[in-house]
Amino acid sequence: MELLERIGDFYGEIDRIDTLDRLLAALTSICKGAGIPFLSVTHHVDFSRSQPGALHLHNYPARFAAFHDGNGLGTRDPVHRMSQSRYTGFMWSTQPSLLPRTRADQELFDRAEDAGIGDGYTVPVHMAGEPSGSCSFAVAPGITFPKSFIPLAQGLGIFAFDAARRLIGACGRRQFHCQLTPREREIVLLLGQGYQEKQIARLLRITPVTVNDHLKHARERCGVHKSFLLVVCALASGVINASELNAGHPVSTG
Repeated sequence: MELLERIGDFYGEIDRIDTLDRLLAALTSICKGAGIPFLSVTHHVDFSRSQPGALHLHNYPARFAAFHDGNGLGTRDPVHRMSQSRYTGFMWSTQPSLLPRTRADQELFDRAEDAGIGDGYTVPVHMAGEPSGSCSFAVAPGITFPKSFIPLAQGLGIFAFDAARRLIGACGRRQFHCQLTPREREIVLLLGQGYQEKQIARLLRITPVTVNDHLKHARERCGVHKSFLLVVCALASGVINASELNAGHPVSTG
């Protein structure tokens, strides 16, 4: 009950936390109360290179963190790769049944164990226009991860990630910016469904020149040079979604 109360207090105070250090301290205190010494709130990017605006908050052992970041494992880490295909959390110990481990994956888990990190639980986070991310919680080697903490971890992870995004100024900012007019959106969606410009013109009952003009203006506004990149930007910005592309949904012919 005390843990629930502490998490409840954290939710009540989260908007008043004003630095990443204070956020990490609050999260660490809650997790230690549940017997969980380690946590990470991070975007899945290559931290061996400069990543302005990327979120990377953790209390992992320094030598393991230095190895992980220095070798650019943010995009190749097996836990991070598994997160790409899930919206709900998962135990690291069950990860091999969901995504077979390579030799390099197992070596990374062995290195983590040598550094003092055992089993863990990861909550994936996906925000349109940003790299995928996650919030992870881990125990020491030989310790069973407390199953009773999992329902709390799911909510805590989402709140923690959102709070960290606010503190680094990511809220309201997107890696991709793509504003399309209704007609441009129709054309980009059809382009993403595999139609050629002449086919799009026939479907929308406009001329190929008009289609080309719309794409040109959209490319200029979105800062890309190829029309297929408009599809990428529109997806990343949330202007269109993958289900529309996969299902081949009809578009309005206005």
